Amino acid sequence: MTLGEGGSITVTFDVLIQDGDGPDVIVFENPFVGWLETGVVSASVDGEIWYTWECDSLDADNNFPGCAGVTPTMSHPDNCIDARDPLLAGGDAFDLADIGLTEAKFIRVTDSGANTLGRFDLDAIVIIHGQSVND
Repeated sequence: MTLGEGGSITVTFDVLIQDGDGPDVIVFENPFVGWLETGVVSASVDGEIWYTWECDSLDADNNFPGCAGVTPTMSHPDNCIDARDPLLAGGDAFDLADIGLTEAKFIRVTDSGANTLGRFDLDAIVIIHGQSVND
């Protein structure tokens, strides 16, 4: 889904994202060498108060630290790479602890507005650490 310039999408889950060991969520876009469309990622417990991971969408020299849309997607159903494996799956991983949260129910991705080649294209969001809200 292309977000458009400065556009955003808010996603809620039937699983509560929980802060575990290491990254808790992975955001997948479709970057190619020389073609990145960065996004800013935020999380919320209630959908009202948002906490945002710092994204430097202008720092190409350091590979746009903290932004989504930087790391190519490696996971695919045909290659048996688990989309929840932050070391192998690709995508950009985020840890709730980095923004002071122990849990979240909502993730928002916003086009950084710094993309000159295109706009952020959300492919997927994967929860690494989660618990069913019905438990």
